Amino acid sequence: MGDSQLGIPEKSGLLALMMLVAEATNADIRARFGFTITRKVRENLVAEGFVSAAVATGNAYVYELTEQGWVRCREELAAGVPAGAQKGYRLLYGSLHCIDQHLKAAGLTMADFFLPPRKPEIGDQLRDAYRTLAPRPGAWVGLARLRDALPQVSRQQFDEAMLQLDLLPHVYLIPEANRKALTSADRKAAIHVGGEDKHLLSIQTA
Repeated sequence: MGDSQLGIPEKSGLLALMMLVAEATNADIRARFGFTITRKVRENLVAEGFVSAAVATGNAYVYELTEQGWVRCREELAAGVPAGAQKGYRLLYGSLHCIDQHLKAAGLTMADFFLPPRKPEIGDQLRDAYRTLAPRPGAWVGLARLRDALPQVSRQQFDEAMLQLDLLPHVYLIPEANRKALTSADRKAAIHVGGEDKHLLSIQTA
């Protein structure tokens, strides 16, 4: 498929992935921009070499711009409005033209301008997970539940971040008083502090 056949749906998919920067699913694209990449558009973009599409859990496709795709997006910033484009697209391409002019004037590359989202610090992820699991600020939440809520965080990262949180005056780590209530998961998830295993976390000002 030549460039003349790259229609508005394909260009919309490219630009959406450009603005999301990192890998994205149709759910991400829909949440941010209100549309999805259809099968036909996916096949066209993959055939052009602009996008990689891998099947993830649940048979959802994970999309990412290839190096060639980033080059094509850079060209799109300087391109004219597609023929037959409606008002919304005309406004979009006006904005893209402004970005194009800024990049040229500042001598910036696409990598300089479109930065991947910063991953939250592990401590921030712990706080967010606590807020999700705790019925109210200050409630006790088991470390086993917290670890399960953060599968992307290694045990070492979790423990180091938890020890840093424990230094704060409003954060409390305690052992489970009722030892008979502990499950094997609770025991495995415990963190050893001050000579004893701690199983429960409370953040008073979550």
